[in-house]
This record gives sequence, C-alpha cells and structure tokens, in this order.
Amino acid sequence: MITIKELARLAGVSIATVSNVLNGKPGAAGAAKTREIIELAQNLHYMPNTLARNLQQQKTNTIGIITEDLTVFNTPEIVDGIDAFCEENGYGIILGNMRLYKRYSNDFTDTPEHHELSDSMIRSMIAKQVEGIVYIGYHCREITYLPSQIQVPFVYAYCYPKKNIFPSVIFDDEKAAKDVTKLLIAKGHRKIGVICGPESSYHTKARLKGFETAMAEHGISIKKNLVVYGDWDRISGYRMAAQLLDKKVSAIFSFNDMMACGVYERAAERGLQIGKDISLFGFDNRSISQGYVPALSTVQPPLNEIGRRCADIILTQINNSKKSSDKVFLPCTILERKSVDSASKSKS
Repeated sequence: MITIKELARLAGVSIATVSNVLNGKPGAAGAAKTREIIELAQNLHYMPNTLARNLQQQKTNTIGIITEDLTVFNTPEIVDGIDAFCEENGYGIILGNMRLYKRYSNDFTDTPEHHELSDSMIRSMIAKQVEGIVYIGYHCREITYLPSQIQVPFVYAYCYPKKNIFPSVIFDDEKAAKDVTKLLIAKGHRKIGVICGPESSYHTKARLKGFETAMAEHGISIKKNLVVYGDWDRISGYRMAAQLLDKKVSAIFSFNDMMACGVYERAAERGLQIGKDISLFGFDNRSISQGYVPALSTVQPPLNEIGRRCADIILTQINNSKKSSDKVFLPCTILERKSVDSASKSKS
C-alpha cells in the first residue's frame, strides 16, 4: 500500500502539501498540481492512515462494545443498532465477546470470574483507545459489580447497574405485559393462565406485575394455580401447559416464545387448536413464532432501538461532556396474530 510519503515524492511536493490537497484545504497547491496529486492518489489507491491521524488528535472515533455473550438471541440486534448509529455519525466499533453463557451457562452473574472477565475486557478496550463503551447483558438484570476507574463514557444495554452511576437502556416489560393482558381481557378472556420464567428473573417479576395490574384494573381475581413457573425452555412450557389446560383456561400468556412452543405441542396432543379452542400469547418475537400454525401472537422488544439509544447516549457524552445516569425504558410492540381469538369461541 502506497504511503503519503511516497505519494509526495512522486508528485514532487512536500508531505504537508499532499495532506492539505487531499483534505481539501484551499490554496494548498496550484490547480494543475492539485489535479495531479488527486489523480495519483486515485490511481495508486492511496488510503490515508486515519488511525494514526486520529491518535495524533487524541480522538479515535471508535466505540467499544462488550457483550456478555454474542450468541444469545437479543445481542446481535442490539449490536447492529449501535453499529448503525455509530456509522451514521462517523464512528466505528470494536467488539469484544465475554462468552459468559458458553463458559458458565446461567451461573455467572457477579461471580469472581465475571468480575475478572469484565475488568479484563474493559482494560483491553481502553488500551485500544475507544472513546466510550457499551456493555450488553445476556439477560436483563441488576448488575452489582461495576467497573472501577473508568475514564470514558459507559452505558449498560439490556441490564442496569445497582448503583445509579452509569446510564442504562432496557425495554418496558411491565407495560408490555399489561398491554397483552388488556388485549386478552378485551377479547372476553377472564380465566387466563400464565407461564412465567424463573421466579428470580427480572423479566418474570416485571411481566407478572404488568399482568396483575391489568387484571386488578378490570376487577378480575387471579387464582394462584393459574400462575406457573418454567425456565424459558420449550420443555418447561410443555409441562406447565398441562396444568393450565387441566384448569380449563381460555387463554395462556407465556412469558417467552420458546415456552409457548411447548404449549402448541401439548395442545395438539389433546386435540385442541391454538387460536380456536384456546388463545396463546408469547413474548420476544423469535423467528419461530411465525413458524407455527396459526402464527404466535407475541411481543417484539425494541432491541435495535436499545442499541441506537445507547450509542446516542455515548456520543452525546463524548461530544458534549454531558453525563447521565438515567435508566431509560423503551416501549415494546404488541404483535397480535392468529393464535388469539375471543373467549366466546374457545372451549372454556
């Protein structure tokens, strides 16, 4: 690859003249020499060393992204949102993957191993002179351990810090669950079964609160035996669906799409048709949600927008020195499909 020094030698001018011409500085050279330099640069495929220039200016125009695990379904779309926003604003990204789920499954939150990996990844990003860092959680939860002595803007995506020091961006589970429940109630459903995730999960707690609020606002009592707990996997949805179907519910609200898949299977075994004999709602808008017949009604989290908002916060802090420690809640989109019908048409 040709250097600016070689380009200057071929053009018979100084390095400064070549630099000024290529950067469009008026009066850097005469018209003929300017055309010669530009043509040489084009013909020889000259690429400026932007990294060296940025380092000279103490500005790299680069954002670091640390993912707890890049293979988890929510992460790629958040990364894409960050990347797109940065690209639109003249910034690049450096991606680091902690691979926590691959390393430790679900047993990693705020462990010494987690702390060590976090610190190591942050040190690596700082060494690359990123101007800010976005940390993307594997699942939404409170992060007890916080980075120490970090001198660049830092924001959490899909998780939030215990101490109100750094900003975070998550989506509004509670309102989404409330909206789903209100939709089911509007269709005449009163005996609604719920398949939650693990009791300790932030998503479970927030979604269950939204469900309970909607039921209370409509004067509908909740029977404890209609609220069951799974582990987010299909097989747990299959097992829990049996309990709810035995109770003759007219609708089931599964707190994720994977458990809802188990409901389809259990209903089919019993000769029940989803969307006709029983209504079903999921959460997450996973690709499989449209693979079933009828397609699963679900909730679409604003994953891409989470990424974009995080990048916006970072760039705002970089360019305006405007610090923030707010927790931002973004709205979800309710996607009603053929898996839901009115209670009068179901076997309750």
